Amino acid sequence: MGWVAPILGFVPLHIPWMLGIPFLANEASFDAWYHGRAHGTEGFSDGILGIPGGAVYLGVLTLLAILGGILSLGLISDWGLVYPRWIPVLGGRRVPQWFPLTPTVLGSGLLVGYALTLPVQFPRAIAEASTDDPFTLTGAFIGLPVFLAWMIALPVAGWSYYRRTRRTLLTAVPG
Repeated sequence: MGWVAPILGFVPLHIPWMLGIPFLANEASFDAWYHGRAHGTEGFSDGILGIPGGAVYLGVLTLLAILGGILSLGLISDWGLVYPRWIPVLGGRRVPQWFPLTPTVLGSGLLVGYALTLPVQFPRAIAEASTDDPFTLTGAFIGLPVFLAWMIALPVAGWSYYRRTRRTLLTAVPG
């Protein structure tokens, strides 16, 4: 069930923000951040293609979370072993082992690397929390358990996939 974590845990929290709704956010500073006037989005005050910079950023993050969930599901599904028949040219062929394992290893490394920074980041964020921050600690406390669940589930699913798809070496049995 680790594939559900990025989709059900991350996406519902970020969709209101992507739409400009300051759910679990400090309204004034969120609006400034969302429209490219503060907190790292200053270079995008006109937005990107007319879309506010904050919406683009959150949209990309949300799409990556959905993609991560779908790819994680592929690690435990039949279509992660054999391409579905409806895919042109590749349909019915085996999925090369490296294809799903590459993003799994990279994603797991990023998740674990980020998690290793949390013991430093979290106390600092709590101590320095203010209404100048666009996002509240409540959102972080809601998202953190989901993040930690995915950080554990993704490498476990990747290891399971590797074990199921590795080629066994035939050894001569004496006798």
